[in-house]
Amino acid sequence: MKIVTVIGTRPEIIKLSPLMPIFDKEFNHKIVHTGQHYSYCMDRIFFEELNLRKCDYAFNIASSTPASQIGDMMRNIEKVLLVEKPDLVVVQGDTNSTLAGALTASKLQIKIAHIEAGCRSFDRGLPEEINRILVDHCSDVLFTPDLTAFNNLVREGINQDNIHIVGNTSTDACLRAKDLLNWKELDESLEKQSYILVTVHRQKNTSPNNLKNIINSLNIISKKIKIIFPVHLRTREVLDENNIEIEDNLILTDPIGYKDFIGLLVNSKFVMTDSGGVQEEAAILNVPCLILRDNTEWEYLVEIGKNVLLGTDEKKITEHVNYILNNESELENMRNKKVPIKTGVSKAIFYTIKNIYL
Repeated sequence: MKIVTVIGTRPEIIKLSPLMPIFDKEFNHKIVHTGQHYSYCMDRIFFEELNLRKCDYAFNIASSTPASQIGDMMRNIEKVLLVEKPDLVVVQGDTNSTLAGALTASKLQIKIAHIEAGCRSFDRGLPEEINRILVDHCSDVLFTPDLTAFNNLVREGINQDNIHIVGNTSTDACLRAKDLLNWKELDESLEKQSYILVTVHRQKNTSPNNLKNIINSLNIISKKIKIIFPVHLRTREVLDENNIEIEDNLILTDPIGYKDFIGLLVNSKFVMTDSGGVQEEAAILNVPCLILRDNTEWEYLVEIGKNVLLGTDEKKITEHVNYILNNESELENMRNKKVPIKTGVSKAIFYTIKNIYL
């Protein structure tokens, strides 16, 4: 059986890192990289750290408008699929690369497997939400992380026989990276819970006004506790173009590798993020997480009190963070919430595909 996996961004590389080596061993497997993330710090470092082989096809698709980018991706992916003639195309998550891979395979009448299907924020204003919905309705096999995602798909009319609840590959990836950490070196370089970790990269949050609100709140908070902020390339561009002021105790760094990020996350007091992947990783590693968004695909983590939906209002962010800094019991309550975590997800996906198609 021949499988083509389409990837393009840091989250896809990370979340598929436990699965792609299994495909390499068990199938005729080709990896296609769209180039959506194309710099060393956003891309190649993850292949090196996670011991992944080189891609069979890699495109250098320049950043542009979403429609132009997706169109360029589809033209390149189509050429590969016409040559390789795979039995199945595998995509993950909600990126433009995910959508381009699924749409191209659908037009060529090639079967599609979508990993992390059914997640919904119910905010059609987010491009990721549209991508995920379209990919789900193109797909033939849908792997969901939980029952909530399963039910979302059933409500949308997708045949439940095509939906498989397996958990999330990010669990396997995160625990694998944690095992690779040099804990002695980490403990010597970072004082545990002496800082807050922050990530901001989503399109909505990197508009100048929203980013200024978030940074203003971080500047105020940094007067009480150090903040470490690995900055996404898009976020850095907006900061520089708008001359947004940064306080000394708000420490901006270049994007960092996955293992280093997991190390920072594990030792942080808590994390503030708009990333869906970081929300999951924080829950897996038992780190309190404040979500810099008005909604989330991982609502169940909010419902059980593991994560807090904070939004992007400057006053609300500042007041809530000051409150929990003055009330350690609130953070301890978040750490004590138990999260149902499935491991062995990548193997479950492999066996399901094998049983369906072989």
